[in-house]
Amino acid sequence: MKAVSLRILLLSMGLLLIAWGILPVGLTPVQASSMLLVTEVPTAEPPPPTDVPPTDTPVPTDTPVPTDTPVPTDTPVPTNTPTNTPVPTAPPLPTNTPTPDGELPPPAQPTRTPTPSPTPVPGMPADPAVTKRVEPPVATVGSQVVYTILVTNRGGLQAVDVVVEDVLPTFVTPVEAVASRGEVTVDGQRVRVVIGTLDPGETVTITVTATVTAMVSPPNNTNLAVVSSTSPDGDPNNNTSSVELVVVEVPATLPETGVPSSAFVPLLALILGFALITASFLVRRRAA
Repeated sequence: MKAVSLRILLLSMGLLLIAWGILPVGLTPVQASSMLLVTEVPTAEPPPPTDVPPTDTPVPTDTPVPTDTPVPTDTPVPTNTPTNTPVPTAPPLPTNTPTPDGELPPPAQPTRTPTPSPTPVPGMPADPAVTKRVEPPVATVGSQVVYTILVTNRGGLQAVDVVVEDVLPTFVTPVEAVASRGEVTVDGQRVRVVIGTLDPGETVTITVTATVTAMVSPPNNTNLAVVSSTSPDGDPNNNTSSVELVVVEVPATLPETGVPSSAFVPLLALILGFALITASFLVRRRAA
């Protein structure tokens, strides 16, 4: 008796689970196809043509022929009247007046105007200039950025004792500093490059790699580089250069993608229902 009750219970639970698993699929609305309406438009026979009596079209009358236009008579051609144009005569040549002794004076010599000699223009003074950029301009905490500093002598004379200093902000930590020429030292947040002499038109490239360690907001996200020299500077306004670095937050969680877990619940119910039905048959065989 207990085996029969257990078999009935397992069978009932299996059927309920199968029905519950199939029910969401059966209740899914099916989109009906759009109906095509055909409207029959009655056609009517065209009315018979009516006879239109022809009308007499008036015949155009003869157009009068224009009369001949009189031809203008020949205009007399003016005759060439010779005119005597006076020819300019050459200016009289100066005559040499004899001196009281009967000797002619020596001819006058032309006066020479002295040409001024060019004034020497001193060379343009030295002009060490600095420019700076950062890549990438937008970073996140934990990522690395590269500051690039270019030092160029835009003047006409050699610059001596050229030194570049760059104090990195506190939200980044320097990792490496390299220069195409010069002595590089890193002391905490301070990067110092001693270039020495810099010829006119020469450029020295400095790269500083740093790691972003904290969030920062403007105007505290700027970085300033300064170049100095003991030579007279032609333009002190280009001795500094600053750049901004924007630090953004990384989202804490990524959006979920794929199939939601609730879609697998009906499938699990079907599997469990079939398992319970199979167990009910096994209980029946053991009872037999």
